[in-house]
Amino acid sequence: MAREKFERRQKALSGFEVRKSLEPAYTQLALNGADGPLADERVRRAVARALDRGKLAEAVLKPLGLPAEPVGSHLALSGQAAYADGSGALGDQNAKEARALLADAGWVPGGPVKESEDGEEAAGAEKSEDGEDEKKSEGGDEGTYIVGEDDKNPDDKNPDGKSSDGEERGEKDERSSGKNTAQGGAPGAYAPKGTAAPAGSAVAPLAKDGKALTLGFVLPSGPGSDALRTVADRVSDMLEEIGIGTEITKVPDESYFKDHIASGEYDLALYSWPASAFPATDARPIYAKPVPAADGSLNVAQNYTRVGTDQVDQLFDQAVATLDQKKARDLLRKADSRIWAAAGSVPLYQRPQLLAARKNLANAGAFGFETPVHEDMGFLKKGARGSRPSASPSS
Repeated sequence: MAREKFERRQKALSGFEVRKSLEPAYTQLALNGADGPLADERVRRAVARALDRGKLAEAVLKPLGLPAEPVGSHLALSGQAAYADGSGALGDQNAKEARALLADAGWVPGGPVKESEDGEEAAGAEKSEDGEDEKKSEGGDEGTYIVGEDDKNPDDKNPDGKSSDGEERGEKDERSSGKNTAQGGAPGAYAPKGTAAPAGSAVAPLAKDGKALTLGFVLPSGPGSDALRTVADRVSDMLEEIGIGTEITKVPDESYFKDHIASGEYDLALYSWPASAFPATDARPIYAKPVPAADGSLNVAQNYTRVGTDQVDQLFDQAVATLDQKKARDLLRKADSRIWAAAGSVPLYQRPQLLAARKNLANAGAFGFETPVHEDMGFLKKGARGSRPSASPSS
C-alpha cells in the first residue's frame, strides 16, 4: 500500500520541474556592535576577515547549480547600476591579520578564563532557546591554558624525589594530568616551553580579563532555515580558527526577528535584505548611525547592528540631494566602502530563488531581476514547446 502511494506521488511529481534563479536579495552576517566584544571595531573587523565568503556562498548556491559568487556591496547587487565591490575597504580573508587585530584589542590566546557563577565553562556551545546545551564547540578545554607558567626548573628536584618546593613526584604527575590548583586553582593544560602544536590543531581560545571570547549566534529553528544553519556552522568553524568561540542558540521563527534581531539580543545573526532600485533613500535607515531618543533610549531605525558613522550619514545625504545620477552612484559606493570598513555587517551571498512549476507551463518561474509578463504566461498545447523565464541571476 505504501509502495503504491509512493509510486503515485512520484508519477505526479514527474510532471513538475524546479526553475531557479538568484533572488534580488542577499543574506548577510550581522555583528551587533552595541556592547560586548563586538563594540570594538577591531574585533568586528577580525570576525569579518576570518570569513571565507566564497566558501560560504558555495555551501548554499553550488548544490543548486547557481553561480556561487559572494556579494560585494551592501547597497546593490550585481547587475544594478550602483553595484561595485567595496569589500577591499575591509580586506580579504586573512586569519593571521584577524588574529593580529584581536591581539591589538587585548584578546590573547591561552589567557586565564574564569568560570561563570553557575559553573559553566566559558567556551562555545550550541543551545536551544530554553538554554539546554546541544553541542560544545571544539578546541575548548574545561579550564585555563597557561603556556610556560609551569616549566620553571622542571628537573629541579631534591635528592629525596621531591621538587624544590617540597612537592612529591606523584603530586606533580597529578598536576600534569589536569588536577593542578596552582596559580589560582583553575584546572587546565600546562605545556612545556617550546612545545610545538601538531599540524592542523585547533587554535587556543582567546581570553581577556578572565573571560573567553565567545559570541552568541542566534538562528531560527524552523524547517526552512537549513541553509542558514549550514552557513552558521561554517562561520563558527572559521571563527574557531582564530580562537573565537560561538554559542549557537536556536529560537522559534516567530520570535527570531522581533525578540532577538530588532531588540539587539544577539552577537551574531544571519538575515537578509532585499535589493532596492533607490538605495540612497531605502538603505539609509539600515546603515544610519543610531541616535539617542528623547526618552533616553537609542533610536536605531532599521540599523539592527547598531554600527554607524557620521561619514556614512553624510554620504547618503549628499547622494539624496544630487540630481546627477553618476555622482550619486559614486557617493553610494564611497558610503558602501565605509560600511565595509566599520564591519557591522558582512554580505555573504545572493539568496536562491526556487519555484516548482509544471513542465508545460510557459514563461513562469523564478524571475530574478526580470519583470514577469503575465499575459505571456500559460499552459502549452499538447506537443508544443514554449519559452520559460530566464534563470539569469541579474538580467
